[in-house]
Amino acid sequence: MEKFFKAILDSFEVEKFQENISLEKIVSCNDKITKTVFSLSAEEYFDVLQKGIGIAVTETILRGKKIQTHFTLNGGGFAALKGPLNEYDRAIFDVCNSAREANFIGITRDSLFRILTGGKNKNTRPTPNQAIAIFESLKRLMTVIEIDFSHTREKMPKYKNIPDKIISPILPCRILHNILFNGQHTTLIRFTDENPLMKIARVKKQIINYSVSLRDITNQNNTPLVIMIKSYVIRRILEIVLHKMTPTITFDDLFKHCDLTNANRWQKQDARKTILGVMENLKSESTIKSFELTKKDGSFYGISIYF
Repeated sequence: MEKFFKAILDSFEVEKFQENISLEKIVSCNDKITKTVFSLSAEEYFDVLQKGIGIAVTETILRGKKIQTHFTLNGGGFAALKGPLNEYDRAIFDVCNSAREANFIGITRDSLFRILTGGKNKNTRPTPNQAIAIFESLKRLMTVIEIDFSHTREKMPKYKNIPDKIISPILPCRILHNILFNGQHTTLIRFTDENPLMKIARVKKQIINYSVSLRDITNQNNTPLVIMIKSYVIRRILEIVLHKMTPTITFDDLFKHCDLTNANRWQKQDARKTILGVMENLKSESTIKSFELTKKDGSFYGISIYF
């Protein structure tokens, strides 16, 4: 009987889905908590997930004292998944978050992948390996985060609308597997609530938006690594503009965020080619005027950007 009612519920949920949703923009949380969640080292991730050690995020410094927010993670049944949340997970998170912000109740796996890759071709579908990568990322994003905001809320009254404590999956959703939808089997992601990181970033007014078309880069295979690089470079450039930072992206920094620190020279060379493709697209979209590779001590150092 329970399975019968679940089948009815799933059927009702499916009827409310749209097959090919379109998004004009990506909405990305740009606060310190979100940045920290998706950039933990393997050691930090192990400590917080397996040992219950909290992570402190310094929001600001008032009169010489740090104002900090703390969080812990609980992976539940997914705790054994290897590796911390990374830039690929953040790209998936941003697309799901953007769909919910655009008032969609959920998103199909195929639409999610299409938007990840630029959103133009409605026939774009993930390969079996790409579909597996999306599914594994969604499982990681169901990790429960517990945020203690009480100290920050007490010391910074402008954040009084943020609760003292928030406990929620990073991406609150239901995943409906192998659903027959418009004649094809696919995975549906049904959003169940606003994600906790968005709640905080909205109150802080620390959200950045960019056009989905910035992700549409020709001659790219759209592997998880390529998606990571695109996501990081685009957001990093927007941060440079927003915060008037030095207009340079170093390769060391990018390799760190895209899990390439221990990659061999050929993998890093391929990554640099991907980065150049991203930069050319940003130039054609008039996000930047030009760019150039820079060297230091005879080795490639990074990219200088001109606006």
